[in-house]
Amino acid sequence: MPSYEHKKIIEHLRRLDQLPPDPNEFSRWIEAGDHLEFLLRNAASDEIVIYASSEYSFIHAAIIPNGQLAALGQEELLHWDGTPFTPIASYVWGGGGNDVWLERRMDAIERDPMNCVTQLVFRRTFEGWAGVDRNYLEINQEYTHLTGIHWRPEERAYCNFDDCGDLSHVVSITDGSSDRGGIVCASFTWGPLEEYLAASDSALIRRFDFTLLRRDCFTSWPDGPEKVINKFTPIVCRQKVVPGIAAYTTGIQLITPRRPKRLVFEGLRDDRRDKKYVEFIAYDWRNLQITIISTNPSNTTNYFEAQNNSLPFELSPAFFKPEVILKYKTDKEKYSVGERDITCRAAWHLKAYDVNEAGQVFAYICYLRNLPYSEQLHWQSYNEKPKVGISERAFINDFKGKFTTYRDPLEAIISTLRSWQDGCSPWWTIRDERLYERISTPLTNSKDEWGEAFMDLAKLVIEGFEVVKIREKLGNLGIAYSNKDADKTITLLESAINGINKEAAARTLIGLRTTQRIRSKIKGHVSGREANALVAEVIQEHENFANHFRFVCTLVADELKVIADTFA
Repeated sequence: MPSYEHKKIIEHLRRLDQLPPDPNEFSRWIEAGDHLEFLLRNAASDEIVIYASSEYSFIHAAIIPNGQLAALGQEELLHWDGTPFTPIASYVWGGGGNDVWLERRMDAIERDPMNCVTQLVFRRTFEGWAGVDRNYLEINQEYTHLTGIHWRPEERAYCNFDDCGDLSHVVSITDGSSDRGGIVCASFTWGPLEEYLAASDSALIRRFDFTLLRRDCFTSWPDGPEKVINKFTPIVCRQKVVPGIAAYTTGIQLITPRRPKRLVFEGLRDDRRDKKYVEFIAYDWRNLQITIISTNPSNTTNYFEAQNNSLPFELSPAFFKPEVILKYKTDKEKYSVGERDITCRAAWHLKAYDVNEAGQVFAYICYLRNLPYSEQLHWQSYNEKPKVGISERAFINDFKGKFTTYRDPLEAIISTLRSWQDGCSPWWTIRDERLYERISTPLTNSKDEWGEAFMDLAKLVIEGFEVVKIREKLGNLGIAYSNKDADKTITLLESAINGINKEAAARTLIGLRTTQRIRSKIKGHVSGREANALVAEVIQEHENFANHFRFVCTLVADELKVIADTFA
């Protein structure tokens, strides 16, 4: 759906088009006072009407460079007749020659100074097409590229992701179908539009025409001069009134950036002076103390700038309760949680976080500062003093600049599966590429997080096996198998492994079977008593869910190597 502000605009336009039944109210209505007031308020709002067309109203805005605007007089502006129906270019020929050439609007400024404007919206018609989308709106491609927006038909809007990774409606469209009252409208959110105006040194020129009348009583416009109205600064318009019957009010409105260019450009460069930062309890290893450190860059230093100060290094770690991660694991469409990084769509990326021996999550101040302010506040709410230092892996990777010889068992599983995928192995197929990014080690004491991790592991590994190909392998080797076992995929794999290695002791794929068991008992519909008994068993043997998950992943990683050798 279009943005909330856009829907309110449509409702307002619909109310403006309603003919008052009272004669006195009608006489006031045709003079368009409410319409002009709407333009003024809309120009100061968070969503600007760039194009709107209804039974009695027409609005169309375009970009005009400030240099050209300064050279134009009021009369020239008042007679600007730009519409969204004008093409951006056309083929031209004639003059006695055989050549054909392109003529763009900017090429014709000498004929009409108002050709300097840049359209933001184009109203197009697919000639010969009889479908409901025969008429549609296009947005200026330069604007869509600069703002990084894309058309989402289900939203009826051009969208991107905001700083928090949520879908943002930057340009909202109403197409004029009958269920929307025949109104066509395109509205732009002000923030990106203001940035475009400031960076292009331009203003928005908005043309409007409100022709308000009773059609059954109106015959023609009388002779005589029009009245020029300029009391609605920065609106200037021409008006002609047939008392009690009809009136038209047409003119232009200029809309300029509300903030100084300096502030707009700071926002574009992401170096705003009013940017907010958060303070964290962190370990200042430069000064060997636990202290409060702000994410403000001026409050920390780095190796190259540390000579003349005693500020904490920006690589000082802050420590958090492991529950800080749960927010990201419960919304896998929005977030990707890796072993050492978290990504929120195209919005932000936190790198180099890790977990220490005490189970605390930690992250460095220099990377926490890159998070949106709301995310920094989320992390701050789980901030606590360090119980131990950073992990050995983080120390080797981040401070020594070396790779660790230790490999996380989940990473080993993913590496093996990717090699199978790259090699087009016949016995296994990835079912959903997103599972590579979604699966992660549980870090908290949450049974749901633990169960979800095994659910993802089962989907990634077990559901990828091709049962038909495994049966073919067994048939080719003359190994008998049964189709009755509930865990038929795992049973078939065990039959293949043990059928080939007859001299070795029969092997049970404990890791895969444990994964399937936990998936069915914790995430499936089993009795609470049975699930609780399994949880108690896991905690007793492994102390926490993270240790247990890594233990099972180690088993699975080894089993995948055996399976690969079996089917090689």
